[in-house]
Amino acid sequence: MQFTTAFIAAAIADFSFAMPTTEKRFVSGQCGIHVTQFQKNENGVGSEYQFTVQIKDAVGDGIGGVKGQAIADRTSFDILPGPSNELPAKLTLTAGSVDSDPITFAYNGQSWSSSSGCSTGGYQNGNREMDCGFAC
Repeated sequence: MQFTTAFIAAAIADFSFAMPTTEKRFVSGQCGIHVTQFQKNENGVGSEYQFTVQIKDAVGDGIGGVKGQAIADRTSFDILPGPSNELPAKLTLTAGSVDSDPITFAYNGQSWSSSSGCSTGGYQNGNREMDCGFAC
């Protein structure tokens, strides 16, 4: 079977010689998270709290998080390593049962809460904001 020059040129044009892109990896050290906790019955969630979490690496680059994650009273949610989180281990958030309860966090053997280890504001317009740091 013979191939024409046009056939070979078309086949080569469809083939990509591009080098694979290097995946951005987080910079370890002191990472941070910014958390927005919405009160129950806000944003159509009903009787659960809702969280938006932004994870930043040691140089402040965004490396993952979740948006609008509902968590029932006294239950946990894991942000697992993968496409939505460049951390090498899971980050766990645990909700309380009333607005005054702290949110607890765990990462790679460390644990802290929104009342100890975080800068946490009060509820305004149905949500509160907090910033926490942790070794990553």
